[in-house]
Amino acid sequence: MRHMHRVSFVVPLLIWCSTPLSAGAQLQEFPRTLSLADALQIAGRQNSGLQAEMTTRQIAHGDATTAALLPNPQLSLRSEGFRGGSFVDRQEFFFEVSQEVQTAGKRAQQMAVASANLRATEANVDNTARLLRLTVKQTYFQIVLAKTDLTVARDLLTDFDRTVRSKEEQFRLGEISGAELRRVQVERFRVFDDVVASELNLKQAKATLLTLLGVTDPTFEFDVTEELAKGAPVGSLAPLHAEALQSRPDLKAQHQRFVRAHEQTGLEQARRFPNLFPFVGYKRNFSEDSVMFGVSAPLPLFNRNQGGIVRAQAEEERESLQLRRSETQALLEVDQAFNRFESEHRRLEGLETEYLPKARESREIAEAAHKLGAIDLTAFLDAQRTFREVQRLYNRSLYELSIARFQVEAAVGR
Repeated sequence: MRHMHRVSFVVPLLIWCSTPLSAGAQLQEFPRTLSLADALQIAGRQNSGLQAEMTTRQIAHGDATTAALLPNPQLSLRSEGFRGGSFVDRQEFFFEVSQEVQTAGKRAQQMAVASANLRATEANVDNTARLLRLTVKQTYFQIVLAKTDLTVARDLLTDFDRTVRSKEEQFRLGEISGAELRRVQVERFRVFDDVVASELNLKQAKATLLTLLGVTDPTFEFDVTEELAKGAPVGSLAPLHAEALQSRPDLKAQHQRFVRAHEQTGLEQARRFPNLFPFVGYKRNFSEDSVMFGVSAPLPLFNRNQGGIVRAQAEEERESLQLRRSETQALLEVDQAFNRFESEHRRLEGLETEYLPKARESREIAEAAHKLGAIDLTAFLDAQRTFREVQRLYNRSLYELSIARFQVEAAVGR
């Protein structure tokens, strides 16, 4: 009975240990407060698109391994003239072993083509990771923007609720008309609508980021640690150009594609020369034994791989032109990202030093004046609305500046 009791305890334990972790158990390892660095690290480890792209590296490794292998030898057994009787002495029997010998350096050229293809594939994986980092940064800061807008909208809603309660008290005492109370209540709905829209934007951005990070539950609750800020300058344009030409993985991939096409041209030219097939064997002519050896090769009288050479040369020229086009496009992306960063920086400076302080001051003056009865409700609500719009523009400008910085970083290959 004691043994049966142990078995009844151990078997369910083993089954539980061998069962894969559920999605809920996996989410326990996901941080509740997520920094941008954590998000980039998780995306690099769990993003399905990047993982799929990384399999191409294994495929290229397989091609490189195959290119380095020698051809297999060929075994031939043949019998002629057997008419019955002794199987050994009543026929001609042939036994041959031959080995293909690649001439004109074909094997070295094949290995060079495969190596260039492997390097191009690895650079493609790096480029996919570069684009993924940009997407994660943009999505992460969409959450930061939505969170900031939501905070501002909720603060304004709190202020409006206080104003509405004050107006309701004034209406009860007969100090204001019902029309003025309704106007405040309608204006509150606009702020409430901003709160709802910001909450929606926050949920959508979080779900998008979770998908990028490979999390299966898009409703998982988490918070972000970064805030909207001006950040550091991106530097001058000339060093950014130099960094882009040196560091961008898509340019490295295109350069390796050009190298691969060049090596392929050499391989096609080497294929003008036929491979040799030396052989050695044994022959028994009825009752006489002899040794066979020799070499065979196709005669390149008509096909000297003219078509393959023309095709390879055309592809090499195409890859060369594509490399120059890619470099021009990369520099253009750097210019456009840099110009956008400069423009966003100027817009933010204007909002930060002039328009936002004036809008805040105007709202405070209007609020004080309205309490003293110096201005009517319409002027006070207009000041509130103006401040809300300028505050939203300021937050949006901080966000756009961050996105422009990320685009500069991606354009130079970071």
